[in-house]
Amino acid sequence: MTQFNAVEEALAEVVSQGRCLGAALRVLHDGEEVLDLAVGDATSTQAMAADTVVPWFSASKLAATVAVARAWELGLLHPNDRVVQHLPEFAGPGKDDIRIEHLLTHTAPLRAVDRETGRRFADGRHALLELVLSGDADPDWTPGTRAAYLGHAGYLLLDEIVRRGSGRPFADFLHQQVAAPLRLTSRLGAPPGADVVDVPWFGPAELASRVARFDVSMGYPSACMAGPFGDAAEICEMVRQVGTRHGRRVLSPETCAALVTDQRPPTLIDESAGRARRWGLGMVLAAENFGPASPASFGALGGTACLVFADPEAGLTVSLYFNGNTGAADRLSRDRRVIDALYRDL
Repeated sequence: MTQFNAVEEALAEVVSQGRCLGAALRVLHDGEEVLDLAVGDATSTQAMAADTVVPWFSASKLAATVAVARAWELGLLHPNDRVVQHLPEFAGPGKDDIRIEHLLTHTAPLRAVDRETGRRFADGRHALLELVLSGDADPDWTPGTRAAYLGHAGYLLLDEIVRRGSGRPFADFLHQQVAAPLRLTSRLGAPPGADVVDVPWFGPAELASRVARFDVSMGYPSACMAGPFGDAAEICEMVRQVGTRHGRRVLSPETCAALVTDQRPPTLIDESAGRARRWGLGMVLAAENFGPASPASFGALGGTACLVFADPEAGLTVSLYFNGNTGAADRLSRDRRVIDALYRDL
């Protein structure tokens, strides 16, 4: 028996039930790695391993958010800036008062144009950016007064703001300012020469067509990080340690506090979820997928395959990856089965 007997059994059970091909779990406690476990398969010919290169899906926003926070600290932008201050061609009715903070909290009136980006992944970054820049704002939506998850539109604008301000591609900025200091091998657009796992669908067949499929090499900041998902734990751990990891300061304590402080009114309904959801600046707070984690927990979710979070009250940071997207209910069941077992073990 090991300290993590319950969580090892939970992971093995999920895989044996055919709810994914394989899974990987990394756990940091008080800054030290205490578990780095992989079970099952990555492909038909490759076992799942801690260093398997996987797509991060929307958990890519975690890395992108920290890159935007670095741009803030370098004076390239401020959360209270209006987007049109940086991107004048974005101007238009209902759009002039959209601020950077609204993009990070998913409270910008861009839901319709965001849905259109989801239908046009294959068009590439430039075409999607032009679509968002020229698109109309949603009517009857004052920025900050309504909330709905934006899969791509907000982060395409953030990408361009940082690109213009820094004079370099967002992927390069993210690597230099975030990935390299944290010793990550993951990259926006995938590590050079890496074979990225094609994550299969395990949910109801009638929902399969809703799963976004695109090549991570397109480099969208909202969904195209790829690499070992344990790298995501390093990002959350840095924020948990108020900006420092491996003896390197990446963010200031003040910036970290802003990322994980509630930025939405507590009664504001997220129209994507049908209920109130807590958000910091680019971070989901105390998500139900985090199991018994404390109300202070923060992190990100990716597709219906992965999650990463830090729980400051427990001194804990966790990254969990299932090699298999699935329906929302099964995803929550898998997540909670493993995270609940982990907290019991600890």
